[in-house]
Amino acid sequence: MVKVNISIKNLNKFQGKWVAIDPIKKKIIAVGKTLKDISLLVAGKTTDPIKPQAYSFKVPRKDEGPYILIFK
Repeated sequence: MVKVNISIKNLNKFQGKWVAIDPIKKKIIAVGKTLKDISLLVAGKTTDPIKPQAYSFKVPRKDEGPYILIFK
């Protein structure tokens, strides 16, 4: 995981990588090759006393469509 403080307008720089986005500041706060890399910032339930600090998102490459995660 690499911690950063970059506007969400610059998502193109992170094609194919997972990003952690601060929902309040609307900034990318961390980048990783896998979701596990940024899991410390995005794991947990909203009912927990310590809520997740960020949302996770995998930035698609130019030749890919959006990613859809399905939980079973």
